[in-house]
Amino acid sequence: MTSEAPILFIGGLGGSGTRAVAGTMMALGYYAGGCLNGANDNLIFTELFKRPDWIRSGASPTAIDRRLALFEQVMRDGVGAMSMLRWPGLRRFRRAQGRGLAGTPGAIGWMTKEPNCHLFVEPILERWPDALFVYVTRHPLDMAYSDNKGQLGNWSWLFDLEPEAFAAPEAAQLEYWIRTQRRLDDLLARHEGRIYPLNFDAFATDPVPQVAALAARLGLNSDEAALNAAVGGVIVPSSIGRWRERDLTVFTPEQLEFCRRTGWPVDP
Repeated sequence: MTSEAPILFIGGLGGSGTRAVAGTMMALGYYAGGCLNGANDNLIFTELFKRPDWIRSGASPTAIDRRLALFEQVMRDGVGAMSMLRWPGLRRFRRAQGRGLAGTPGAIGWMTKEPNCHLFVEPILERWPDALFVYVTRHPLDMAYSDNKGQLGNWSWLFDLEPEAFAAPEAAQLEYWIRTQRRLDDLLARHEGRIYPLNFDAFATDPVPQVAALAARLGLNSDEAALNAAVGGVIVPSSIGRWRERDLTVFTPEQLEFCRRTGWPVDP
């Protein structure tokens, strides 16, 4: 069997730019699954793991690891009889998933893009010692003004956050970013070299150096032509910098100061 590229997971908050990053890595040869939505989300991962009630009920590390093992089996070989026996809901993905990585000639390895997967960073890193987790983020105030607040609704309780306690939804969304960022800082310290923070603002503005650095970290032999082709669809979204035109008084001074301390300008 030929050597595979490291397993790759791409996650972050909704609206952080994970779709563009995933598209680039797919263009470099990664197999992302046969069941993707328009945002390049892996719908099989969503089916197995985007389940707040399951997590709230106290899903054990063993139970999470078993689902990750099932997920790998489906990614590598498709949805087989045993997979459907273990998880009947996978039946609807059987045709689109095909034979998985095994049936995808030329793929360099497999990857998963699903924003919510950042909640499972540690189980992912424990199951796959060679995996790299790419954590995508962008200017927190731009993210606060994103319409994509699904994670805030689904997972705020994991971070002891009550959205109703904030004066505006944008303030609650920024607080969610702050608390997930604090968690990320702790994870980076405890899993040195396994988590790759990627600044979407820098990626969108000048993608080739950003992708070249990530490819090098993964040990990919990607020449300049391949890198340029891979980022051909990357654009600078109009939402970058939208916070400069918004009312920042909805945020607390403490929230804005946290953004400054972590390197994000908040003064228009």
